[in-house]
Order: sequence, then C-alpha cells, then structure tokens
Amino acid sequence: MRLIAHRGFAATAPENTIAAVQSAAEYADAVEFDVRRCGSGELVVIHDETVDRVTGGVGAVADSSLEELQTLSVLQSGERVPTLEEMLEVVPPSIEINLEMKELDIAADVLEAIDGVENRVVTTSFLEPELRSIRALDPNQPTGLLASRHLETPVTTAVELDCDVIGANYWRCLSTLLVDRAKAVDLEVHAWSIERRFTAKLLELRGVDCVSSDRPMRL
Repeated sequence: MRLIAHRGFAATAPENTIAAVQSAAEYADAVEFDVRRCGSGELVVIHDETVDRVTGGVGAVADSSLEELQTLSVLQSGERVPTLEEMLEVVPPSIEINLEMKELDIAADVLEAIDGVENRVVTTSFLEPELRSIRALDPNQPTGLLASRHLETPVTTAVELDCDVIGANYWRCLSTLLVDRAKAVDLEVHAWSIERRFTAKLLELRGVDCVSSDRPMRL
C-alpha cells in the first residue's frame, strides 16, 4: 500500500505549497495537490474557489491575477500560492503526482504543463467533463475519478470514463462493495482521508492500493 500526502500533508505544513510538497516527499509515495485557473490565466495550486481561508485575503481565485495571488501568504507561513509549473519542478521524479482538477476547462493546459514531466502523474477530478477532455486529448494519460458521496455508480462511471484510478472516502471503501467491484475491472483504488494506521491497515486488507492522509505516517 502506498501513502499519498494530501495537499502535501495539510495538517503539518501549509497546504498546497512548495514547502509542503518538498517536505512530504521525504515520507510519501505520492503527493496530491489542487489546480485551478487564476484571473490572469495561469494555472495555480490552491484548493478553494476563494483565497479567504488559506491566505486571509478576500476574493475569488478566478478574479485574482497571479501577481496579486503571489503577494499573499498561505496560512501565515510566508509561503505563496505556486503556479502549477513551479510545483511540478520541485517534486522528485520518483514521487507520484496526483493532480486534482478543481474546475472545468483546464484539461488542455494541464496536459501541456505535465508534458515531459518524469513523474507518474494521475490527473484526477470529481468533474466528469474534465476527465472526458483529458481522455479525448491524450488516450495514454492516467486519470482518476473522485467519487462524491452523491455518485451512485462510481465504478461504472469510472469505467465509462476509461479511468485508471478510482478514489473514494475511506468509509465507503470499507462499508460497500466499491473496492471489490473496482478490482474486478482492474481499477487502482485510492482512499481518503486517513488519520490512523489501524484504518490504513483495514483498507489494505480490503484491497485498497493507496491511502491519502493529511499527516505523515508509517504504513
């Protein structure tokens, strides 16, 4: 079983920052971060639609230029909101990247940014249109469907989207047939978000391939 650093281990470092990802790479097999487009057109690494929670600033990311975003401090750490290109440059080649697309119409630019990157990059999303766009543009790019709790047929949907990976809440992985059904069609299974090694062990016994956590742990 592999460990994914969720937002670069968000409980122990300023989430989705270069410092978080660099420190997480010492412990994790993969790092996960979120990508959306800012007001001046660049792809930036930030989870929320607004800057309010993580920077103390005010306003939508989509209305903020890159120059404005990079004047802000993430969680009072002194770290700034990185561009996707900046983040890709600091991840060691041996570390897998789980890149979550947080909004529509960024698939083509994501593919351009990751072209030539040595890491295995899995482009993931809750947004089915973005996964369809990735598959249409690059049949060989690994993709992963993130299954919301409202998605009734996650495995069927992942197969229809020609995904390589399915991600789901850990409780869903433990309490439903999702893992068995995913394994029957050769889908890699990721579970989030894990805080205890005991839970990770149960998921491993269940057949889960990767667990995502907000803090480092030894599996």
